[in-house]
Amino acid sequence: MENSKVMKETTEKLGRKEVKIEGLHNGYRITVKENEEELKKQRRVGGAFINLLKQLEKAGYRLPFPFSWVLRFWNRYSRP
Repeated sequence: MENSKVMKETTEKLGRKEVKIEGLHNGYRITVKENEEELKKQRRVGGAFINLLKQLEKAGYRLPFPFSWVLRFWNRYSRP
């Protein structure tokens, strides 16, 4: 994206993480920076959780709202 589309921007440090929020003309962009090893660990945990939700849905269990929304979002996000 072009930097000319950024209207406002702020960067905050939250513990070891750095969060950057940019206000664009058509929405927001959020960037989180952290230690690479910690991110890999969190991705593995997140991936395992998504796989669990997929298996529960496939088995016919009705997922409560926040979990069904997360799974729906992930399925759209991970499509090529």
